[in-house]
Amino acid sequence: MKSIQILTFFLFFCSSMVFSQKTIKHTVVEGESIYSIAKKYKVSESDIYELNPKSKGALLQLKTVLLIPNKNSKSKDKKEVNSSKNLSSETHIVESGESLYKIAKKYDISLEKLKELNPDIKPETIQIGDKIVIVAKKETTKSKKQQSVEEVKIDLTPVNKDANLCLDELGNQVHTVSKGETLYKLSKKYKVSVRDLEEMNPEIVANLPIGYEVIVKKGNVELEKNQNIVVEFPKEIEEISPENMSKAEFLIAKASQHIGTRYRGGGTTSAGFDCSGLMFSTFKNIDMTLPRSSSSMAAGAGYRIERSQAQKGDLIFFTTNGRGSINHVGMITEINGDEIKFIHSSVQAGVIISSTEEPYYKRRFVQINRVLEN
Repeated sequence: MKSIQILTFFLFFCSSMVFSQKTIKHTVVEGESIYSIAKKYKVSESDIYELNPKSKGALLQLKTVLLIPNKNSKSKDKKEVNSSKNLSSETHIVESGESLYKIAKKYDISLEKLKELNPDIKPETIQIGDKIVIVAKKETTKSKKQQSVEEVKIDLTPVNKDANLCLDELGNQVHTVSKGETLYKLSKKYKVSVRDLEEMNPEIVANLPIGYEVIVKKGNVELEKNQNIVVEFPKEIEEISPENMSKAEFLIAKASQHIGTRYRGGGTTSAGFDCSGLMFSTFKNIDMTLPRSSSSMAAGAGYRIERSQAQKGDLIFFTTNGRGSINHVGMITEINGDEIKFIHSSVQAGVIISSTEEPYYKRRFVQINRVLEN
C-alpha cells in the first residue's frame, strides 16, 4: 500500500514538472491588461485565455495568478522551426514599421500588383508577422515565352526616381521633407500651389520638420469637402471582443501617458504631437500602422460606424478648418449615454481629454471609425 502511494506521488510530481516547463505563473499588478501581459511574454491573448478560461470577459483583478504559455519549451521551438522550413520563398513577413507601399517599393513592384496578389490583406490593418505574397505562383503548363511576357509586364511598372516621393495606401503621392525644404519649394518642385498643398494637408505647419510627410498629389480615394458622400454602414456590427477591449484599454493607457504634452505640427514623439501623430504613435504600440494624416485615417483606417455603435478605442473625427473637410482626430476613451469622451492633441492645450458635449466639438463632429476589428 505504501509503495502505491509513493508511486502515485512520483507520477504527480513528474507531471507537474512537465506542465510547469510549458507554463509560467504571472501575478497581475496595477495597470496590466491581458493584452499587455500577452505582449510582455510574446504570446497571443487567445493562448492566455485557453489556459485561463475564467479570465475571458471578466474584469482583471490585482494579484490574480495567470498561467502563461512558455515560449521556450521544446515543443514550441520545434513547431517554430518546422513552420520556418515550410515558409515559401515567394512571401514576405511584415516587420515593424512596414506598410504595403513600402513592401512594394522594396521589391520593385506596383502597389496595385501587391494588392492583387493579396486580396485578403487590408492596407490599413497590416500587422507584424503577416505573410505577404510577392510573386504569383506560375502554372507549370505555361510556356517560357508566356512567363517572360509576364515578367516584362512587372518590370515595366513605373517606378518614381525621386527617392523622397512614394505612394501611400490611398494612392496619394507623398513627399518626405528634407533639410531646408519649405512649402514654397515643394509647390515649385511639384507644380502645385501652396494653397492646394494646405488643402491636401490640413494639419500642415509653416516650418516643415525633417521627415514630415506631405501629400503633393491626391490619389483615387478622396474625401469630399463637405462630406456629402453616401456611406453604407455594415448591417450588423459586433461588439468589440474581450481581446480587442483589452487592446483598447491598453491604447488608452498609452495615450494618457502623454496628457499635458504640447502640440507640435508633424510631431509623433513625447517632444510634441499633432492630432494624427498622437494616434499614429499610440497604435504603433500594438504594431498597427495608421495613415499619417487625419483625413487619410478617416478614409482608409478601419470602417465607418454609426455614432450609436461607438466603443472605446474607436477613432473619432472632426472638421475644425471651416472648410468642412476632416482635419482632426482623437480616440474614444469613455461613453456616457450620448456623451463621448476622447483623447487628442489640440493646438491650444496639447494632449487632453475632451467631450462631444463641449459646444466646439459638438458642432464639428463628422464620423467614427472602428479600427480594432474582431
